[in-house]
Amino acid sequence: MTTRADLYALTSGKRAELGPVELFNPEGIGGLELTFRADRALSATVLDEPARRRGGVELAGVWDTLRRGIDDIPAPLPVTVSVRREIVGKFLRIHEADLAEPSGAGSLPEAGSDPGRVIVNLRFRSVGAAEALLAFGSDAEVLAPAELRQALARKAAEAATLYA
Repeated sequence: MTTRADLYALTSGKRAELGPVELFNPEGIGGLELTFRADRALSATVLDEPARRRGGVELAGVWDTLRRGIDDIPAPLPVTVSVRREIVGKFLRIHEADLAEPSGAGSLPEAGSDPGRVIVNLRFRSVGAAEALLAFGSDAEVLAPAELRQALARKAAEAATLYA
């Protein structure tokens, strides 16, 4: 979290690929609205007069705008992966929260004509979040979407160049 508008502008786009970006900015620095707040109320007094708001500001509209910025998650990215049967248990433990539908290792379909591999359907918030699949190397092959396959191929080529 930051209240520095320049730091937020430089990093929020990339961070948003992994999920919602929270901003604590009670002073409104850079005109950026906060997405949550923290209050330390030690006491409260009920007044007879109503609270005053800026003209044209409806509280319900403000909260709806803020809520949509947090709750309206982009459409999930469906990902189809062919996983070596020997590591599917480990794969499912690590990616349990990413499963498109609940399933056990025994109920997964085989990957085409290769009985040593199974198909696992996942969903991620973004291509960037799905890049974690590269940690499984050749034990997990992304079959779709093509955009993710291309991103993983670029990352693998960069790593191969680094270690060549």
